[in-house]
Parts: sequence; structure tokens; C-alpha cells
Amino acid sequence: MRSLRGKCFRINISRNDAKTATLCGQFAEIKPLPSLRRCVNPKIVRFSKSLLIILLITFISPSFAQNTKPKKVRFSGFLEYLNNTWIPADSLLFPGGSENWQNLSVVYNRLNFWWYPVKGLEFHAGMRNNFEFGPLIAQYNRQLEMLHQQLPQLNFPSTYARLITTDNGLLNLTWDVASGNSYVLYSTFDRLYLKWTLNKFELTVGRQRINWGENLIWNPNDIFNAYNYFDFSYVERQGVDAVLMQFYTGDFSSLQLGVKVAKNRLTDNETQITAAAMYRFNKWNYDFQFFGGVMNKDVTAGLGWAGNIGGAGFTGEISWFRDRKNFKDTTDVFVGSIDVNYTFGNQIFLMGSVLYNSAGTTGNAGMGPLFTFNTVDAKSFSRARFDLFGQIGYPATPLINLNLASIFNPYDKSVYVGPSVTFSLTDNISLLLMGQLFFGNPGAEFGSIGQMAYLDLKWSF
Repeated sequence: MRSLRGKCFRINISRNDAKTATLCGQFAEIKPLPSLRRCVNPKIVRFSKSLLIILLITFISPSFAQNTKPKKVRFSGFLEYLNNTWIPADSLLFPGGSENWQNLSVVYNRLNFWWYPVKGLEFHAGMRNNFEFGPLIAQYNRQLEMLHQQLPQLNFPSTYARLITTDNGLLNLTWDVASGNSYVLYSTFDRLYLKWTLNKFELTVGRQRINWGENLIWNPNDIFNAYNYFDFSYVERQGVDAVLMQFYTGDFSSLQLGVKVAKNRLTDNETQITAAAMYRFNKWNYDFQFFGGVMNKDVTAGLGWAGNIGGAGFTGEISWFRDRKNFKDTTDVFVGSIDVNYTFGNQIFLMGSVLYNSAGTTGNAGMGPLFTFNTVDAKSFSRARFDLFGQIGYPATPLINLNLASIFNPYDKSVYVGPSVTFSLTDNISLLLMGQLFFGNPGAEFGSIGQMAYLDLKWSF
């Protein structure tokens, strides 16, 4: 459920790009007959038009791509249905209605387009079209309206549609196509960039993903676009409006310079700048990286590594932050994470990770990153001083994968458990059954949330 993976709210005031594609085309505007305009709701007309265009693009794209020269143009994408049933734990999130199960369905459509006009030049556009519907949206609208009335000074959105369609990039590339009390259809570009390559130099300008992370779960080095672990269905990850320059100084070394510009449109519309330089190199069969710069209001620096010990993957990241406007009168914040993973001969996969935050609490951590409006950054993966992660995976058959993951807060003793099973129905159709189960006392990191069950059916093309 999209809203529960970073889009939910707190009442007590919350690696790589997938190969995807889009189709460039023009469609004539569809206008209703004059006799129908007086009796048809304009929102319904707008919704129908948008849905028709999305379906046409979805089904035309694969056939169009087959007739296109692969060296010049590429397409891909997917159509996905995700249903979430949520059993809240108590009344903290939904006063007066916590005993009721909540439900939300989402139809995702992704379209990506790559164009290579000349050697060394690449244009990439990636578009998401999401249709969310269900009674949970109406519940959110009631709670947001209540919050907006009680705390108007926060300048917080009063509707769920306004909340999830807020685009914090320099360019506003997200549109509320149609929305009502229990549904919203919206579109967004999370990739829209031009890349120029000349020998050992690369320049990328536009909305892109700058991936500086080494770990699989928590990435303190990912200062440009850290992602929320609980947002499991957003495999491409969010993009940012940025300029990235990369110089390959050797076969296994490079220097990167990145500048990101964002607008905090959710609250104060403040312009935020993240700018840093990173140097990567290989030594002792390990990849090392060091970086320094600014992230929004902080001066930051960090290091990371990736290698193996006795056949087990061993990666780590450490970052330092300090308020740049109050540099002398503030304290340092250190965030670090270490991952270890190993695959046995029978294909059983084991992974463990630890997250440390020097500014984290050793008491009740409150609801964690699940409820932070998708604003997780390299400083705020968790409010706890420590979190521990474990995972085991096993391919029961070539077509069935089993997985079990868990996060434990050793201070407030709250626990997250995430079981899942994935079925490969055909070469391009998969079915995922997953749970996000939260246990803990009220006020704990994973308390007051409850249990969530997901069914996800995905067709890739």
C-alpha cells in the first residue's frame, strides 16, 4: 500500500534503476458531446480520459518497441495491481475506528523510454501512473482535515490527494489527474534526464537517481535520495533534480560531483541544496569511497566500503552531519550501518545488518520511518539509537521464492516481521504475497501500527 510506505501521517504531531520505458506520442483531446456535458461530472470525464490514455500507451508500447531500432530507442514497463489489508493495532492512527480493518487497492503503471540520438548521448524518461482507491483513503481524508483544522500553522495538506501528489523537486512533475473522497489518479515523472558521455567523462542533467549507497537496507552515504525500506513496491526508487559529473580516473576509480536542488512544497516551499564530491577506488580487493559536502542544512562527510570476508559479502557506510548555520553551537550526528550476507551452496541466503544513530533515543522511539511522509533521508532512517535487521531467503523451486525479514529495536523491544513468497507465473508475470507485521507497546518504534497483508500481481513488458 503506497500510503503505508512513507505516506502515512502521525496524529500526535510522518539499486539500481529497473529497466523500464515510456512511449512518446500525441493523442487528440477527447471531448464529451455537448448534450452530455450538463449531466456528467467533469472529474469523471477527466478520469476516464486519463485512464484511456494510460491503457493505450501500456498496450501499444510493446508492439511499437518491437519495430524500433534497438540502438536508437528502447521501451519497457509494467502494469501492477497491489491490494493491502491493514489491521490497526489501536486508536492512535484512527481514533474511533481502530477496530475496523482498512483496505486500499492500487493499480500501478510504469512507462520508460530511452533514446540514443547520437553516440555518447542518452535521453531517458520514466513515468509512473498510479490509481489508488478504497475506504482507507476516505479515512485519511477525515484525519488530515481534522489535523489541518487543529493545527493550521503547520500549513499541512488537508487531503490525501494533495499529500501524495506533492513533488519536492525543483520542477513540479507530478499531477493530480482525478481525485475524490475515496480515490486518486495521479502521474509523475521520476526520471527525466540527459546524459552525455565523452571518453572517461559523464555528465547527467535532470531528474535522476544518484546512488551513493553500498548497503542493501540502510544507506547513510545516500545523501541525495535515500529510500524507505518499507516502500517495497517502488523498486526504481525516487529520483531528484540534479546535475552529476563523473570522471573515471582509472579502471577502478572515479571522482563524482553532484548538486541537487529541491523545493519543500509540502510545508514552507523552502529551496534545499545538497552538493558533494565523492572519490571511489579499489584497494585490497575492496571498493572504498569517501565524500564531503552539504546536505540541506548540514555539513556532511562520510566513507563506505564493499568487499567480502571468507566468501560473505561485507559492506558498510558511515556518515557525519553537523548543522552548518550553527556549526559552533550544535553537536555532531553520526549515522552508520554494516551489512553481512552469505549464500550457501543450497541457495539459502542469509543477511544481517545493524544501524546506529548517535542522535537516536534509547527509550520509546515512536513510530518509525513508515510514518515520515516519504521524507526519509540519510540522517533519519530510525529514531532509535540502534536497530538490528535479519533476513533469510530460499528458492524453494525455480519458480517460488520464500523470504523472511525482521527488524528489532533492542531498547523499546518492538519488532517488525516481514514474511513473503513470490511466484513466477510466466516469464513476465509474478505474484507476491507479503506481510508487514508490527509488534510493540504503544509509543515504541513498531508499536501502535498493527498488521498489514499484501497481494501484488505484476505484468512486465
